[in-house]
Amino acid sequence: MSFPTIPSITPSISINRTQVINLLLASIALEELGLAHIINAEGEKLQAVLGTLPGLSVKATSISGLLSVNREVRRTLQTIIKNQMLLQFKLEDIMDIFSTPTRPPSPPIFVDAGSAWGVGIEYGTGNAQYFTFESTDTEKTVVLGLGATNIPVGTVHLLRQGTNLLVTFTTDFPYVMNQVHLYVGATAPVNSNPGSFPYKYPPAPDGYFTTYTFTVDVSGIPGTIYVAAHAHILQQV
Repeated sequence: MSFPTIPSITPSISINRTQVINLLLASIALEELGLAHIINAEGEKLQAVLGTLPGLSVKATSISGLLSVNREVRRTLQTIIKNQMLLQFKLEDIMDIFSTPTRPPSPPIFVDAGSAWGVGIEYGTGNAQYFTFESTDTEKTVVLGLGATNIPVGTVHLLRQGTNLLVTFTTDFPYVMNQVHLYVGATAPVNSNPGSFPYKYPPAPDGYFTTYTFTVDVSGIPGTIYVAAHAHILQQV
């Protein structure tokens, strides 16, 4: 004997958890409505044989006839009661769905991916780089490159706003940052250790983020601005 084959259903139906619960509750309500109509019909049947139903002249002619109708009504009501019990069980099972706690999503897992720099001119040791922002520039974006091959993991965006320079670090999924360092000066940086840069966020790595903006006063730098932007990168796995 082979297993039964379940045919494919077209069109496919896609509903969420809340919609499923609402449909189950609606099915109980519709079944209850149907049972209510049956009970009403049985009541009218008794009224008819007793001669109390307006508009009908049907009436039982003997006690045995009345008892026979009464027996049939009782059997129907017993069947309805059985269905009511099943609907009660069904309702209780649905209510259990509400009380069942949903499992919270697992927190993301990150691994250390290394250092990323705003791609430009290499200097010092490692993958240290700097780039320039000219006095005529109002906006500039460079790649935030990871490792020796400058794998693109995000961007460093510069925007001149009055006497301030807004430097925004941004990473793309699946990369995040847990610390960023920034050098902004009138001369090219010499020290390639990002820990020595004048701007840092946060003071110590704590959690992670995907974007951060430094606001730097550059009113004292009339010409070319030299920028070194470093981020410590984590990768989601």
